Amino acid sequence: MITYLVGTLEHIGENTLVIEVYGVGYEVFCSSRTLSELNGTREKVKIYIHEHIKEDGHDLYGFYHMEDRELFRKLISVSGIGPKGGMQVFNTYSSQEVIEIILNQDSKALSKVSGIGPKTAQRIILELKDSIGKLFVPDLSLLETGLKDESAKAEAIEALEALGYAAQEARKAVEAIYDYKANSEELIKKALSLLGM
Repeated sequence: MITYLVGTLEHIGENTLVIEVYGVGYEVFCSSRTLSELNGTREKVKIYIHEHIKEDGHDLYGFYHMEDRELFRKLISVSGIGPKGGMQVFNTYSSQEVIEIILNQDSKALSKVSGIGPKTAQRIILELKDSIGKLFVPDLSLLETGLKDESAKAEAIEALEALGYAAQEARKAVEAIYDYKANSEELIKKALSLLGM
């Protein structure tokens, strides 16, 4: 089992790189983010490897950070997500964004990944939210963002109540359109649109 490769970066392709280790060139599939991090590097590099052995091939998937590889392995443990699907997630979002999306149970954001539909997105969240929370602790800035997002949601509900909507109706509308990246003003506008104003 290959854990990592240390060698010279010989070539960067569209979705692969070639790393030479003691005269042997290994082709490694990588996300566009990993490739951009490595672009221009001429020194020795260390790439963390996930091996995918199948009947008709032996593929290597590479990551610049070990944490990325561990998250990748978590993703492909979900039924319906293969290594290529896992790489599509990493092409769309950074590891920290993936963790945040799963912890926030944002299936809509996951559904934006090519090849992942709403049902698969919900399955990923359902199967990984507990283990992700234990293994990956979000950094302080993300925790602060989470607190701000919760306050934005509360502010939006209060504003709708002030406009005459019942508490339950206001909460349902905000929950229906909730986006953890949105501020309270954006949430209010979307909720009012949903409520027909």
